[in-house]
Amino acid sequence: MNHAISTRITALALISSCFSASALSSDVLVSADFNVGQGFNYLIDNNCYVVTPKHVMGDAQSANIMLPTRQYQTAELEHFFAVDIALLKATTSAAQCNTNSFLQISDLQKLLQVYQEGVLKTRLADGSVLQTKVVINAVDDSEFLAIKPERNDETLKQGYSGSILFVAEQAAGVLLEVDDEGGIVYRADALTTALHDYFDLSVPDTSASEPTDTAAANDDETTTNSHLTGRLATNQIKDYRIQMLGNSPVEFIIKHTESDSMRFAIQILDKRENELLDHKFWNTNDYKFAFTPPNDDEFIVRIRGLQDFGEFDIKMNDYAFDAELRGAGNQITVPGQIAPKIALNAVSEYRLNGEQNSPIEFTLHEIAADEFRYSIRIIDSAGTTLQNYNFWSDRDYNYTFTPLSSGEYLVRVVGLQHYGQTQININQWTTNAELLSRQNVVSTGDLVSAKLAEDAVAEYRMMMTANAPIDFKLDAVAPEMRFRLEIFDETGDKKYSEEFWTSRNNRFVFTPLSSDVHLIRLTGLQNHGTFNFKLFGYD
Repeated sequence: MNHAISTRITALALISSCFSASALSSDVLVSADFNVGQGFNYLIDNNCYVVTPKHVMGDAQSANIMLPTRQYQTAELEHFFAVDIALLKATTSAAQCNTNSFLQISDLQKLLQVYQEGVLKTRLADGSVLQTKVVINAVDDSEFLAIKPERNDETLKQGYSGSILFVAEQAAGVLLEVDDEGGIVYRADALTTALHDYFDLSVPDTSASEPTDTAAANDDETTTNSHLTGRLATNQIKDYRIQMLGNSPVEFIIKHTESDSMRFAIQILDKRENELLDHKFWNTNDYKFAFTPPNDDEFIVRIRGLQDFGEFDIKMNDYAFDAELRGAGNQITVPGQIAPKIALNAVSEYRLNGEQNSPIEFTLHEIAADEFRYSIRIIDSAGTTLQNYNFWSDRDYNYTFTPLSSGEYLVRVVGLQHYGQTQININQWTTNAELLSRQNVVSTGDLVSAKLAEDAVAEYRMMMTANAPIDFKLDAVAPEMRFRLEIFDETGDKKYSEEFWTSRNNRFVFTPLSSDVHLIRLTGLQNHGTFNFKLFGYD
């Protein structure tokens, strides 16, 4: 059954090809007929549809869908496609139906010619997103891709069906089926064609303007995705009561208007009218900010006229959800990458398994578009904060964390100022096996060079002869790192200890008092880098 749609430039602009980079994962969790799978939203004519694999529906005519907020809605079966795809019509409001726009077919073709790996993003039952690195091992030019997990110890599970495959941060298709070897993905371009045909949509005019939101008609309709517009005069107040979720930042975008110049304030208050935020603006300029609710509750967004009169234009958006920021899917694999959304007072948390004396490197990339400030804290299983560094998004940073014991650690990212999305790469700098290897045996004439990091320890054994001095020559090397070099005799007594910077040439001579195996221990004290020293007989 085709549904002819009257002039829908809005809809066409929203579905021009398969999902944009703004789609972080599947949008909803679908459960029907004792099956569980993934689905993504599809907004047409203010109706919210859900696309999910057909087998998830089974024989059911309706399904329960869970939003990222962990709110539940229902959806009725609308259509089965020839492939394993079902279209459901949901009770989700247009404001909550975050819309996926699509890639052009030519773009997908180019991506698949260049990239053989991707990330499968799956929404879990707590609302968080699980990311699985996959390898693309077969490409069908028309409809399908075959994938398998990058790691041999990982498998794709039945509940992953409907997950979105991202290639080079662009969505490339929907996972339809899984087995012990991997899975089959329905290509984004094929799905685009199927949906266009069903809704009788022609190829969109990409020059068409984005849809215009309408202001909330009254307080009851106002949500965290509402568009507030209106007129305001000095001392006039307009209040909007909005249900918000704790630790789920809401973005406010203030657009300039062509009306008379006016100065106004946006205030956010709790139900007892305690003021949580107060920002002042001119309606002749563009602004944006984010507010992070401290808890699940109703809040008052108050717009107050301060000077003169004119019009205001304020668009609110859900910037991130607590379930995504702190959910069970937030696991860091090494090597890996995380891209947490940052907002003032918002908290993101990730779990990281660390090995004792095996430094992990964090590389923070400059984000030129937005300037925001945040902290990264590492907390052990006892709740003790082991590391707490602050950063600005407009600079590159590089540092390490060395676990003092093997186990799970919590990486907590806290927004301190403004908002934006950062990008953090996590890599293994070096390992305990390398630093304390039994093969770390040296003798005169050797050049000793290895990586070291703050709190990490490297050890080398050397047979020394009493009264036969050893000449240690430490060569300067970048980047700058401070470390301690100690020498212990066969009884464990410390016979030498001194601190050095790798950025300087140094030299010392050590005379053993006994003939036996001595231990040379290097301990990282500040920063991370590489050390070099040469061993010579002084005589």
